[in-house]
Amino acid sequence: MVNGEGARHPDENRPALSGYADSVALGLIAAPDIPEKIAREIAAGLPELLSGRADDRVSWNVSVVVDPLTGTGLEAPDILDVCRDRRRRAGWDLAVCLTDLPVYRGGRLVAADVSAKRGVAGLSVPALGAARLGPKVREATLRLARELYERTKAPGAGATSPGGGGPRSAEFVGPFRRVDPPDEDMRAMDVDARFAATGPRGHLGLWAGMVSANRPWKMLPAFKGAIAAAFATGAYALVIPSIWLLADAVGWARLPALMVAAIVAMVAWIIVAHHLWERPQDPEQRKWAALYNGVTVMTVSAAVLCAYAILFFLIFVVAWVFVPGGYFQATLKHPVGFVEYLTLAWFGTSLATVAGALGAGLEDEETVREASYGYRQRRRHEDDGDESQDGPAER
Repeated sequence: MVNGEGARHPDENRPALSGYADSVALGLIAAPDIPEKIAREIAAGLPELLSGRADDRVSWNVSVVVDPLTGTGLEAPDILDVCRDRRRRAGWDLAVCLTDLPVYRGGRLVAADVSAKRGVAGLSVPALGAARLGPKVREATLRLARELYERTKAPGAGATSPGGGGPRSAEFVGPFRRVDPPDEDMRAMDVDARFAATGPRGHLGLWAGMVSANRPWKMLPAFKGAIAAAFATGAYALVIPSIWLLADAVGWARLPALMVAAIVAMVAWIIVAHHLWERPQDPEQRKWAALYNGVTVMTVSAAVLCAYAILFFLIFVVAWVFVPGGYFQATLKHPVGFVEYLTLAWFGTSLATVAGALGAGLEDEETVREASYGYRQRRRHEDDGDESQDGPAER
């Protein structure tokens, strides 16, 4: 059964389950935007899955609420405390917090923490990457809910699920594995289980997840003026025979270098012209500037690559249709075919991209920011200057 807010239980403040109840109320506390969307998508199927994974002798009631507090830069262990307070207010037995914050503990990237005393678990959604994010979040939520249930039920209740892999299972989702939290975390945070990255794959997934949350494809409409300017430049260049000769002389070895140079120029111009590069004054936030600036560069680069591909296709079609083969061959003084048209379109697209960078500076700054940033980045910039805790959660 899935509820909107969850039924209120007589004992709101109980930290653990008392024996086998007829039902277990599980709350999903999701940050706005992508975590909220995923939570609502997976909520309907969780009760049946939990019956098979955790305990088929109880019914599971799953509720979804959206709480912006799980989407701010709260320092650990405040995120778990916020989830505990929200669980108590709603009257749930257990709760899983889906935050869009990257979470670091002692310099290690953490996907999830479990606190049986609070009856909650925290899951960092962007840490799970960009590919198959919905199924990954569903699987992670199932494992965290089961871990909480088996740690908080009355001693001796002891059900084992058909799924196997009890509360001590080291496996989690993707490159994350169970690790032993430091003693100071165990004391200060009441953390019973932690799942963290044990290699570079986790960090690569985090970057991919944060870029995906920014939705770089949304930037294309924001740069319609830049794309139009670039296409006009590329189309005009196609009617100049000297461009044909230059493209033919450049050769395939230099074309990738020209493409990279053009893309870098456009990305740099967009970031500088629209003040997307962060230079925080707070010393505590400077250490996170590299992460967020890197995500911004990757987001803008992905959008520019999409625009480049669109421009390449359009300019190739224009070249193929409007550049006469006979005149093209007479100008180059050798036979021409598909490869020559491809080379001309590639060279023209790189030139057009540089011109498009100038057009990109004409777009409204707020429109560009809206398109460049997902909810997390926009919220951080709205809170900039008002709150000091707008970096990733860390201890």
